[in-house]
Amino acid sequence: MSDILIGIDAGTTAIKTAAFETDGTELVHSSRENPVTKPNPDWAEQDMDLLWAHTTETIKETVRSIPESSKIAAVAVTGQGGGCWLVDEEGSPVRNAIIWNDGRASDIVNNWRKNNIYDDLFERFGYGVFSGLALPILKWIENNEPETLKTANTLLGCKDWIRYNLTGELASEPTELSLINYDPVTEEFVSKLPKGITLPSLEDLLPSIKSPTAIAGKVTPSAAAKTELPEGTPVVTGVVDVAASAFGSGALTPGDCSVVAGTTLQIQNILQSPNKSPPPVGYTLALGINGMGLRAMGAMTGTPNLDWVRKTIAGGESFETVESLARSAPIGSEGVIYHPYLSTAGEKAPFVDPNARAGFTGLNPSHDRSHLLRAVYEGLSLSLRDCSEKLPDKTNQIRLCGGGARSTLLCETFADCLNTEVIIPAGIEMGAKGAAILAATANGFYENIEIAASEMIGIDKIYRPNSGHTHQYDALYETYTEITAALEKPWQQRASMVSNWESLSSE
Repeated sequence: MSDILIGIDAGTTAIKTAAFETDGTELVHSSRENPVTKPNPDWAEQDMDLLWAHTTETIKETVRSIPESSKIAAVAVTGQGGGCWLVDEEGSPVRNAIIWNDGRASDIVNNWRKNNIYDDLFERFGYGVFSGLALPILKWIENNEPETLKTANTLLGCKDWIRYNLTGELASEPTELSLINYDPVTEEFVSKLPKGITLPSLEDLLPSIKSPTAIAGKVTPSAAAKTELPEGTPVVTGVVDVAASAFGSGALTPGDCSVVAGTTLQIQNILQSPNKSPPPVGYTLALGINGMGLRAMGAMTGTPNLDWVRKTIAGGESFETVESLARSAPIGSEGVIYHPYLSTAGEKAPFVDPNARAGFTGLNPSHDRSHLLRAVYEGLSLSLRDCSEKLPDKTNQIRLCGGGARSTLLCETFADCLNTEVIIPAGIEMGAKGAAILAATANGFYENIEIAASEMIGIDKIYRPNSGHTHQYDALYETYTEITAALEKPWQQRASMVSNWESLSSE
């Protein structure tokens, strides 16, 4: 009878469950859409009960597809980080979750920037605060929905909510709490917030903290009935999806680097210990394993830029056709430069500006859609390089996962623009595999996560940089960053203009 590890990954747009053998072989996976509701154009929420219902469906499908001769040894959960997931004393949601790409607290963050609270938060917690993190969201709730805070009992992360439904145990862990008020260096809660932030209920809202490789609980009879997981199956604490994807792609030891090209565009380095050194952007996580840390830069919007350009400029053509058209334009798109700041919440790395927006620069009548398409691929690569330049440690190799890893052109452009090898790990669900690695370690199949990873992770492809192309991207990157810096004031003016128009139209 073979042992099976179940990894659950609740991302922003999809919930995925995968089953792995202990050698890392992915047997089967199941997914469901994770709907995002937008009560306001700048808001982003998710129904917590619906998310759990969809998660149970993916688990059930996965369990039913596992060979009958197999035994489910353990489950581990990962999921989107940040946001605000509140439950009451009974463990029921007090409102929809406000997720990490929500923009309702933008004015609060702008005010904190003006009053030096932003810098103080980075010094204490190692993150550049943006509107989708718990502190500004809680402040917005206090200002606008005071009854919600009075009802709330515990602040969770997305994966913590799923794990609670599986085990009945309320808890979190260092990677999640590093995005609230947990010092990643000392690995302690900081009870005193910067002057200017008053959240009297924060301490009472925080859950207990467990190790990412701890057995956080066992599958309850109720959860077993809904998921068809065996009652009593151990459930491992897990980490947020950024860390889980790093682990699942093979970045587990100090000096390793991984990139997730998905809904966001994340680059993260594994560090010997957490590092809160400037610049005050991105974020620092305590991994809760061997004292290690993770320093990350996460641009707000990754592959949705490709979805957008395929729909609006390529007329809905297949991605194969889009890439072929993009390749027909030369490197540098003959001077067309694209800034991929497509989120309505602005940008959070490698700078924080709620007013930042996407755009093309350098158009002339000779350009056609091939230039625009290639410029978007290059814009993502330039954005990734911009994030990479702000990280404390440099690397000559990155491990890439997420939907973008399926794009040959994007992989080649990443390699050339960053002048680094791009390694594509074998498998599909890297976040779920990262969770499975933690489950394998927690349940004694391997002595530590490094050994687990060496046995469970393989390599699919390697893309190496072309030195001639890299030279061209060096020049393009310099122009790209100069344009970015020059756009700060126009972005602010545009935001004020649109706000005035909205005010006039509502009168």
